[in-house]
Amino acid sequence: MTSAATKKKRSARFNVRLSEYEARLIRLGAEHLGVNVSNFILQSACGRAAQEIAEARHFEISSKDWQRFSEALDRPVKVKPRLKRLFEESTLLEQS
Repeated sequence: MTSAATKKKRSARFNVRLSEYEARLIRLGAEHLGVNVSNFILQSACGRAAQEIAEARHFEISSKDWQRFSEALDRPVKVKPRLKRLFEESTLLEQS
């Protein structure tokens, strides 16, 4: 997590139910890193969320599909009003 993110006031809350095993595992992980459980969970969850978002933006395709994809990108632009409105909206990441 960046230092800017840690300086923001934390007011939102998440509540989760855990098994005894999960709670013990999390406590041991936090202890191993020398951080409190809340920070351990927050750092772990934010790291995983960032990873999921990054992976959603990266994809691999075959050379045949890449050719078709490239051709689609090279086609003339068609204005799509609904799509234009969608891109004008702020994202969840921009709202936080």
